[in-house]
Amino acid sequence: MNRLLKSIWFVVSHLYSSKVYDVVFYYPQHFNRGKNNENSFFQPYLDVCEKHNLSYIVLEEPCKGAKSNINSTPFDFIFYLIKILRRYLSKNNVIETDKYIGSVLGKIVLRYFNFNNVVVISKSMLSFFRGMNNDARIFDLQHGIIYKNKSDYFINSEVSIHLKENDVFLLLFGNSFANILVKGDATNFMNSHCHVTGFPVIKQENKHHAFNNNILITLQFTHDHSEVENIALLDKLTLFLLENSDVKFYLKHHPRFNNEVDLSVVMNLNNVTLAPIDLYECFKLCSLHATAYSTSVFEAAQHGIPSIIINPLKQFNFFNQDFGYPLNYDISDFKDITVYQKSTEIVKSWAKEYYSPYNELAFLDLLK
Repeated sequence: MNRLLKSIWFVVSHLYSSKVYDVVFYYPQHFNRGKNNENSFFQPYLDVCEKHNLSYIVLEEPCKGAKSNINSTPFDFIFYLIKILRRYLSKNNVIETDKYIGSVLGKIVLRYFNFNNVVVISKSMLSFFRGMNNDARIFDLQHGIIYKNKSDYFINSEVSIHLKENDVFLLLFGNSFANILVKGDATNFMNSHCHVTGFPVIKQENKHHAFNNNILITLQFTHDHSEVENIALLDKLTLFLLENSDVKFYLKHHPRFNNEVDLSVVMNLNNVTLAPIDLYECFKLCSLHATAYSTSVFEAAQHGIPSIIINPLKQFNFFNQDFGYPLNYDISDFKDITVYQKSTEIVKSWAKEYYSPYNELAFLDLLK
């Protein structure tokens, strides 16, 4: 109820008082994954706005079960209003419908809510914001791995209509991700709409100098997978744990995990426990990382932590097919300190091609 009241106040405050924001940041609530429930993906961009006196507002889309960020403005009232209007103002397709709703609400409910630029995550409300302001620059900020024909960017080898119809620019972590998109596009859209702004990397120092017998496993159990896929992931995980009973495993749930599978069998193993919530605390604790295809492979590599890929799903074999992950060792191999130390340097070098240092000037130059 408190969120709803705050979101209503947001609307009321823009009914009679005109405000023009240099940048509107919009994201689904489940991206609040930092220590204090902050959205870590947005934080460097917010810092830039503060530094250069750019006016901004951070709007948070409600997600069931997710934690709120006290520094964001709940968008609940408008979000639920949009969902209702979609039923009664339906146009030829979802893009036209959301554009129309954005235009209507922009003229009636949010008529004094003005902006020049919008940055979203996960293509959230692209058409709505385009409908509100046809002249604004809209950006979609990368939040995970990008691979050939990923549906966020390509559908049947064609650039996503949501990106093209809304003229969306992409803010990317590194040149290798940009190259994947450009090479996969037969038109010139990606070439002119991909911009590398980098990633705010904490000082790249090796967390460990030898294998300490602790392994972090970032899990991929979500509703995005079919039941068959989730079962295959569980079977592979279980086998991996049972085959290495002398190692301590720390399991970290995917941020959108919602009990899609029963993990009681693996969690009851003597050498298995839940990992800390904060990922960087996990890296301090564990000297190796294992996953099916989590983006944490890149984040671990930045800290000199090698990964072991335990992926049974061919359609998600990104780290071998798309990213050329440079290691193919088993746990026993890393017990050799020479192998471990050499591997830390190899993965750090590999990750730099995908996660370049954050460049605030690259972002500022793109703003309208």
